[in-house]
Amino acid sequence: MMKNKKNAFRVVWFVLLIWRTSFALAEDRFQVELIVFAQDMATTELFDQTRSEIQWPSRVVEVSALAQAASEQKSLGQVYGTLSRYSVYQPIAYHAWTQVIDADRAGDAVRVQDAGNVLDGFFQLERGDYLTVTLDLEYQPDPKRFFRLNEVRRIKFNEDHYFDHPKFGAILKVKPL
Repeated sequence: MMKNKKNAFRVVWFVLLIWRTSFALAEDRFQVELIVFAQDMATTELFDQTRSEIQWPSRVVEVSALAQAASEQKSLGQVYGTLSRYSVYQPIAYHAWTQVIDADRAGDAVRVQDAGNVLDGFFQLERGDYLTVTLDLEYQPDPKRFFRLNEVRRIKFNEDHYFDHPKFGAILKVKPL
């Protein structure tokens, strides 16, 4: 009888181990959505940046190389529509992509641009004890001025995250697939 209990325990343990491993592997894929919009909020800050100051990572992939499958599953479409209806906000870019990121690693940096060439920068997600995003974007509304939003922040899955600058902002959502 004791031997049967040990065997049953081993079978249950083995099934749980397999289930946990397959679950962990399934979480390696993430859908990322990023909306970037211009805004002209009153500020006393002085902005004197006249050239790009982005510190590009060694490996960067274009968002267009990752965006095909995820574009049909956008969940921030209503947010984008709301921003479009208010004159104080001008949507610049809305990207959605699927990315594979291994546990305890940083994913590839993803270059984010817009069709009008006023936005350039990158997004990078790192999985460790916490989920950490690096967002380094520059908005150049005219040839003489650059506005930079550079932030590293811990985030949670399935939540909308707002990144703020007086001249532009970003809304980000990351979901495990």
